[in-house]
Amino acid sequence: MRYLKVLLLVLLIFFSLVFFFQNQTALSTAMTLKLNLFFVPEMTSIPLPFYFIVIVAFFVGALLAVALLLWDKMHLTARYMKSKWRVAALEREVAKLKKSLDGETARGDFLRKVSREKAQAIEAAPVKEKAEAQPEEVTAPDPDKA
Repeated sequence: MRYLKVLLLVLLIFFSLVFFFQNQTALSTAMTLKLNLFFVPEMTSIPLPFYFIVIVAFFVGALLAVALLLWDKMHLTARYMKSKWRVAALEREVAKLKKSLDGETARGDFLRKVSREKAQAIEAAPVKEKAEAQPEEVTAPDPDKA
C-alpha cells in the first residue's frame, strides 16, 4: 500500500510538470486579482503570473489538508486517551468489586458452614432422644403396685 501511494504521488508530480512545461506561455500571462466588497474599498494585487497563482493555491490547499488531518489526529488521540482512562477506572472498579465479593464469599462460606453444623446438631438431637427412649420398654402398669 505504501508503494502504491508513492507511485501515485510520483505520477501526480510528473503530470504536473508536464502540464506546466507544455502550457508555459499560457501560464506565464500576468493576472491581477481584485477584491471588491461593498463596505471595504476595492483591493487589487500586483500583476502575477498565472502559474504562481496555481502553485500558491495548491500549497494553500495542501496546508489546509494537513491542518485538518492534524486536527482529526489530535481529536482521535484525545478520545483514545479518554477511553483508556475510562477503561482503567472500570478495571479498578471491577477489581475492587471482586475483592469485596471474595470477602463476602468467604464470610458466606463461614456462615453456611456454621448453619450446616447447627442443622446437623439439631437433626442429631432427636435421634439421640429416640435412641435413649427405645431401650426403655413401655409396659402396662403393674396391677400389684397399684
